[in-house]
Amino acid sequence: MRKIVYLLLLLIIPFMVDGQRWKRERWAIYAGTGTNHFMGDLGGGSKEAAHFLGVRDMDWRYTRPTMQVGMRYRMLQDLTIKPMISYAYIKGDDAESQYIPRQARNLHFGSNIWEFGAQFEYNFIKEKELARYTFSSLRGAKKINAFVIVGGGGLYFNPKSEEVRGSGQWVALRPLHTEGQGEEAYTITENGEEVTITPDKEYGKITGFVSLGLGMKYQIDRRWAVGLEITNRYTFSDYIDDTHDRYFYNPGNPFACKQLEIIYDENNAPVSVGGPTQAWQSGQPYRGQPEYNDAYIFTVITGYYKLKNTIRSMPKF
Repeated sequence: MRKIVYLLLLLIIPFMVDGQRWKRERWAIYAGTGTNHFMGDLGGGSKEAAHFLGVRDMDWRYTRPTMQVGMRYRMLQDLTIKPMISYAYIKGDDAESQYIPRQARNLHFGSNIWEFGAQFEYNFIKEKELARYTFSSLRGAKKINAFVIVGGGGLYFNPKSEEVRGSGQWVALRPLHTEGQGEEAYTITENGEEVTITPDKEYGKITGFVSLGLGMKYQIDRRWAVGLEITNRYTFSDYIDDTHDRYFYNPGNPFACKQLEIIYDENNAPVSVGGPTQAWQSGQPYRGQPEYNDAYIFTVITGYYKLKNTIRSMPKF
């Protein structure tokens, strides 16, 4: 009986020790690169703009680069926190939309995005770990794990546009108050009734965001791993593309309204766009859709390197 107990202990102890290995491998550094797709008021697909979960509204022609660097810390065996810095260049252009009314709006923008934040990852498919034995050919087999992502932070943005597409002369839009930001309230007649419109204050270049997504990671060896993450960034601003609500008439500001004529067929359906029309008056709806804030999707391939623990490692069997 005693021999059986000793034999069981000999078999169990390596697994107990190896089960605590994650505590000695908490820290990792990582870097990633990938793409982003903007989902806001400008650009988009062939239908009316969708909110931030409307993947059908993604404009694949305006796929732009994204980069990330950060740290990874395992708080618990299946729970990780990742502080990070991300850079992206996002862009949207009505001229590339297949939806005629958006083509006629004729606005476009581009902006650098800098994010400072963190995300939590919870494993729902766990890494498979086997004990390491010096007297056998078995080695730690760390394969694939998958996780859900929830995070957030702050971001910097500064939308710009060209007065003439392709000129290369990009102008910052925020100081131009394209929707009358900071102006006094005014009254318009809408559907036979008088409506008072109060423009927003000038928006800031810094706002917050929350992220939600999925990821997976493949362990190459004890130190190196690669992964893939897809996250939707939902921002707290609807001005990432400088487009939010109603037009504001300003004949000295060519970026406020670039409206083109809509050409209709015999069934009164829009079929194409024509030349420029007279600038729309203040309060004319809608330059943007104020119901939803702007969002963008990151798809990033990451590389991880586990840092060596300074604590003396536990014995290997």
